[in-house]
Amino acid sequence: MQQVSKEYLDLIPNLFKSFQRLNQKTSSLTHLQNQLLEYLFMYQQPLAIKQISEGLNVPKQQMTDLLRRLFDQGYITKKQNYHDKRSFVIELTEEGKTTQQEKWSKIYQNFVDDLSKLDSEEQLDLQYAMHKVNVLLRKMEGR
Repeated sequence: MQQVSKEYLDLIPNLFKSFQRLNQKTSSLTHLQNQLLEYLFMYQQPLAIKQISEGLNVPKQQMTDLLRRLFDQGYITKKQNYHDKRSFVIELTEEGKTTQQEKWSKIYQNFVDDLSKLDSEEQLDLQYAMHKVNVLLRKMEGR
């Protein structure tokens, strides 16, 4: 049990560093701006400011300036919430969607470049190991 915990805790910074390297220079936006756009991109629907704030664990006061900047840059739109006329929903514009698609394409290409450093057997080992980790983590969550 202790060895499994150690390997799990070692995996987290390794994955973080790897993804950070893959993600490097894929966007000119700040980390938080990217996070917000990724969040909207993941949900593929308009979200209330409160939903975004809670989902990203960012105070609503900080969201105001962040949303204004993304709106000014043409990445998002702000519309009245049909379900609650007192609030607004945020949605990606076509430019916002394109920006995210291009970013993830660059990340994918960077990953493919990294994979080319492994021989075919190592690539299969990595694929199996990642698949197995994903399956077991889902099982631990009860999914």
